[in-house]
Amino acid sequence: MIKTIRIGIIGFGNIGKKRFKALSEIKRYNTKIIYIVDKIKPKNINKEIKYYREWKDVITINVDLLIVSTPTSVSKVIVNKLCGMYNILVEKPVSNNFSEIKNITEKSVRKKKILKVGYNLRFDDGLILAKKLIKNKSVGKIYYVKITYSNGAARTNSNKVGSLLDMGTHSINLLIWLLENNNFKIMDHTSQKNEFMNKRKIDNGFIFLKSKKIIASVHHGFCTWKNDFYLEISGSKGFIRIKSLSKWKNEIVSLGIRNFPDGKPKIKKWAFHKDNSWKNEMKFVLNKILNKNKDLKFINFENQNTLKVIKNII
Repeated sequence: MIKTIRIGIIGFGNIGKKRFKALSEIKRYNTKIIYIVDKIKPKNINKEIKYYREWKDVITINVDLLIVSTPTSVSKVIVNKLCGMYNILVEKPVSNNFSEIKNITEKSVRKKKILKVGYNLRFDDGLILAKKLIKNKSVGKIYYVKITYSNGAARTNSNKVGSLLDMGTHSINLLIWLLENNNFKIMDHTSQKNEFMNKRKIDNGFIFLKSKKIIASVHHGFCTWKNDFYLEISGSKGFIRIKSLSKWKNEIVSLGIRNFPDGKPKIKKWAFHKDNSWKNEMKFVLNKILNKNKDLKFINFENQNTLKVIKNII
């Protein structure tokens, strides 16, 4: 008989609701939401789900998974208190203090608990396809990678950490995950403080990285005035290009195969119009819990390895 996975949710804003919806769409696992914590009582939810206004009221309530979907300033307090007690799925970046991240990561591993940070872009169907193409050597030896992930939220972004930690971390995480390489070093970087939080936080920037013979560029920002995602991976046999994301309903993945010596490449395209990333990520976490947290270090150290790349410019 499949174990019932007991779940608590702290924070029921936009992301918390997406986590909740993803759980309701997953039929393979036997899950039960025990409680929701938020400043505002949720409407139209199962009456068996208990509601609390303060997260400190649920510390002793036993759950198999704690989902923390609060702003970073709140998340880091909660995770510092509860890491090692529960398996935790929390929104990135958890903290802007690398030493703090290192401590909570090591504590979670020591206590054999999951600390999964929500870099859900890598659970996007188009990006999963890109990884498969890379692993199948479809583009050959990788030469360079370009990633742009930005939006127009300079005056409305609510996480208050700036575009480097909010958007740039996603791109660095993708770079590490796609190429299975966490040895990228920053060669150069530049950033701006144009409008966000009265020019107190970065809202646009570029990072240039290198690992052995692979070079990469990352553009993060809140000043494109329109959501923008673009990924280009070029290698000895061809290229992969991704325009937009499935969450914006019009993601296109292109695989270009070189026509030697310099002819027009043969191009195959895939389109993705439904965002399954939240559901895919949740399945991943639930599966790890049912399998008694196998590959714990890989999961827990993902965020630490991501922020390690940019810790000197945070």
